[in-house]
Amino acid sequence: MGQFKDISIKDVIEEINVSYFLPDIQREYVWLDKVNERKIEQLFDSILRGYPIGSFLFWKLKTSDVETDKSVQSDDDKLNFQLYEFMEEYDVRNPHNKKIDITKVNSNDLHIVLDGQQRLTSLFIGLKGSRTLKKPKGWWDNPNSFEMKKLYLNLRYKPNEEDTEDSFQFEFKKPSSLPGNDENNYWFRVGEILNINSLNRYCRENDLDDTAADTLEQLKNVICTERLISYYEEAEKNLNKVLKIFIRVNSGGTKLTYSDLLMSILTANFSSDIRDVMNTFVDNIRLEGFGCLGRDQVLKTCFILSGINHKFVLKNFSKQNISKIESEWTTITEKILDAIHIIKDFGYSGQLSSGYIITTIALYLHNRSLSYNDINKSVSEKNEMWKFVRNAQITSFFSSSHDWKLSSIIEAMSSCDSFKDFNDKLEAKRLIKITEDDIEGMLTLQYGSPAILPILQVLYPNLDYKNSTFHIDHIYPKSKFSPKNALLPPEYLGTQNTLFNLQLLQGQENIAKKDKNPAEWLNEHFDNDAARIETYKRENYIEHDFSMKWEEFGYFQTMRTDLLRKALKKVFV
Repeated sequence: MGQFKDISIKDVIEEINVSYFLPDIQREYVWLDKVNERKIEQLFDSILRGYPIGSFLFWKLKTSDVETDKSVQSDDDKLNFQLYEFMEEYDVRNPHNKKIDITKVNSNDLHIVLDGQQRLTSLFIGLKGSRTLKKPKGWWDNPNSFEMKKLYLNLRYKPNEEDTEDSFQFEFKKPSSLPGNDENNYWFRVGEILNINSLNRYCRENDLDDTAADTLEQLKNVICTERLISYYEEAEKNLNKVLKIFIRVNSGGTKLTYSDLLMSILTANFSSDIRDVMNTFVDNIRLEGFGCLGRDQVLKTCFILSGINHKFVLKNFSKQNISKIESEWTTITEKILDAIHIIKDFGYSGQLSSGYIITTIALYLHNRSLSYNDINKSVSEKNEMWKFVRNAQITSFFSSSHDWKLSSIIEAMSSCDSFKDFNDKLEAKRLIKITEDDIEGMLTLQYGSPAILPILQVLYPNLDYKNSTFHIDHIYPKSKFSPKNALLPPEYLGTQNTLFNLQLLQGQENIAKKDKNPAEWLNEHFDNDAARIETYKRENYIEHDFSMKWEEFGYFQTMRTDLLRKALKKVFV
């Protein structure tokens, strides 16, 4: 029978990765996915303010109770599952928990965390570790784009207790570039509180005033003295019971989705280490530029390609279905990668809005036992696939009602003889059909919309997207849409990102173009060759005698919008 107990934050932190571990049914750490939400800083602020931080659920076992060899059939004496460490040094380049070897754990008792992983990991990072994130606009392949920071508290800042929006100043900072101490700043590394024995001596040696000393004493109390971790401890050695408790407790959470819980069941019942396999597969896909196909989308694709009902409900996660997915994993992932390769040839690396577009192509390949090379040999098949990707992206087909739309996709594909047949069935049901009203909507779309690239691809059908990289470029440079530009009529400020001012330009050409005025760039790029400039204008939906001057930007908007409208109607209507 379980019971509630209380323990200090320090006592738990000192035992993390010693006797406190994570089971394989847990999802991974997500509180640093959106750094601007400042979840770790808010957690520490809540603790310092004396706010409740919720209860925890631990499962207490003996180390000898766990059998990690998955080739061994579980019995009444051993529990067969994998345990993982908490993350101490979080690095966005490798945000996965490490597996542990039970034989190397120097503790007879295990405390397996079933609820509270996000909070405990955040406390562990803040008190013992660090976080390494990518700088805004930094490149993933540049080591200098990443910064390691630790959690600090400004002891000389006192928030207004009446203002709930005014927080203690918890900040992640680089240890090598801390602000200097002055009357308003004394940045204290939060983790040091675990090692301070005498507060009086520390305050005296560091010349801390009363405000700073009071804050430090408050921090010492909430971290080291008060028993703020209130937890329910389950001690029964019954995996099925614990799994049900886990689902019951976590299903009320706002961040942990039902699919996370079902993935936990899959993880617990796979004979191989599906968590590591899935993480590696999803990471590789992300590096290819298709992060839209996350773990949930991969799992649902597995269901669809295996012929299993794709809805994420408990009954579909039977051992029979899980065994079927496991036996077909290699084939399924091959078809997913082939689909990604095809879509990458269309120029959509880093641009695709939904992973279910990949699922659709993969299902067609799977049903007809086709590969990437087979599709490459058929111009008609590849063109029809491009048409589907293009239209699904333009219409945001998978932006909602995923299960219903996936059911429609499966039904339409069940008896088709070609991808054209599949597209025709979708259009007949008006699922992915573009009308004149849709075209008027396209003309108002802004730079950054997922639909911009496929629309521009329609307008520029002869570019080689497979072998070249094309950028979405502003014809009139966006940096010059400013009141300082006296040549631009003021009523057109803010229109720089609209479709009529966008074109596709080869990557190196766009880099060289920078923010040059269009007339200047045309003359320089084409060596004042009138014939080449006229060809450029014709291919870019610009009248051949248009001057490209800023003073005539209003006419440019009207003229090019009309030409784009006619071109899009010719394709879609």
